[in-house]
Amino acid sequence: MIYTIENVYIQPVNHNILFNTITAPQPPIIYLPTSVTSYTYSQPIQTQYIYPIHTINQQTNEFKKVSQDFVQKERAKTPVKRPPTPLSSDEQLNLNLSRYGYRRQLVNGDGNCFFTAIASQLITLYNQDRYFRIAIKQRLNLPENLFTNITQLARTLRKLVCLEWKINDTKYKPYINDVNYYDEIRKFRSDKFYSSILGDILPLTISNLIGVHIKIITNLSQCPLIDVCPQDEPLLSMKSMPILTLAYNQENDGHYDIALEKRDKERF
Repeated sequence: MIYTIENVYIQPVNHNILFNTITAPQPPIIYLPTSVTSYTYSQPIQTQYIYPIHTINQQTNEFKKVSQDFVQKERAKTPVKRPPTPLSSDEQLNLNLSRYGYRRQLVNGDGNCFFTAIASQLITLYNQDRYFRIAIKQRLNLPENLFTNITQLARTLRKLVCLEWKINDTKYKPYINDVNYYDEIRKFRSDKFYSSILGDILPLTISNLIGVHIKIITNLSQCPLIDVCPQDEPLLSMKSMPILTLAYNQENDGHYDIALEKRDKERF
């Protein structure tokens, strides 16, 4: 109970403030630190309620409730964005191919995938382009019947690549570190062998050997396209030089497929 200067006491009742007066047999006299000697207090209304005043805890709880309701409403308006699920290596490769207007033609993963993908495209060009046919026969000096059999041509290309590495060792040896260069060449002569650091320079070697431009579309989002141009004399003039296109998935031991241009209908 709290007394005021006017003999009015304030008593909390159920979180309401109750004003009341102190009854006295005679009018109360209030002594003040002024020159006024006495003061007669008139009788007020005995009891009066004012608006409820909440405690600090009640105010805090109400504020929290309003804040939580507001946050929930805002979340309902703007759902939480979750990070996208990472693409698999195959999905990323297909996405990169599509961006450049290509699709995959699958090649068997038997250890000869690179040579098979190259041989298949060489045979197509050999049959479709007369100038390419004349130029490739003069450059590689291969029998014509090889350009009717993908498997045999792929094996022949492997032998030609190993011979290129051996003859022009000063050109390719700087790319190979911490291994015996000639031991790796001997291993690579075996059919379907692929587990060698020499595999990293296969595209460059074939490009130099045949004199063609090779375009490789990878499954890497940061490096989706690799262009390989011949360091030596090209097979044909730059304007008419053919382009061999490969799809490369570097996951695990790596694998090459053929990259074919999409037809107009397939682009949409």
